[in-house]
Amino acid sequence: MRSIQKLDFIEPFKLVCHFDNGEKRLLDLTKSLNGPKKYTSKILNKNEYKKAKIGSIGQIYWENMAEMKDLNGKTIPCEYDICPDYAYLESEPIEQGNKTTTNKVLR
Repeated sequence: MRSIQKLDFIEPFKLVCHFDNGEKRLLDLTKSLNGPKKYTSKILNKNEYKKAKIGSIGQIYWENMAEMKDLNGKTIPCEYDICPDYAYLESEPIEQGNKTTTNKVLR
């Protein structure tokens, strides 16, 4: 399984994923997420998508973006995540020295 080591945010809704094998790949969230669904529509918000983090197994996640029911039926917040293998397969390789992409990186 691949692991994401670092993320760069690109407008609008794109992530440069730095993988553990040294590859940089561009993940377009508008293409890889399921459109206007409950949680993905929250991520496709300019302020929220920039809150993505990298988890312990190299996944991309957003804290308290989704919800689930506990054993008592109570709705509780949970993270929404993207598996690193899915991110790898859904992204496009970035050639080293691609100035078009690197110039758009947000800070």
